[in-house]
Amino acid sequence: MNERWFLFYDGACPLCVKTQNKIHNLIPNVKITVVDLNGQIAKQKGYSCKQVVLETPNNIFYGIDAWVHILSNTRYKMITYSVFKPILFLIYWFISKNRKLISKIVK
Repeated sequence: MNERWFLFYDGACPLCVKTQNKIHNLIPNVKITVVDLNGQIAKQKGYSCKQVVLETPNNIFYGIDAWVHILSNTRYKMITYSVFKPILFLIYWFISKNRKLISKIVK
């Protein structure tokens, strides 16, 4: 049975848009609906563009925890092991703070 997840991302960020477009191929057994954090639904839920949000049937994940949950359901799950989480946090923090600049560099 396919689960349905909702991924809220910054639709005004080219890097974020590019990233969310690739997620569908990572987890074929999950239906992921992407929602712009700048839209009305996200605002009604109180979400902001400061971090990605992942809603699953049983949980809501924010920021790096959202990405860890996504990656833990893919062939890349090894990098989500607890020993790597501090490194993933630093990478996520750097990218989230510099995503507009990174978007200009990586096209």
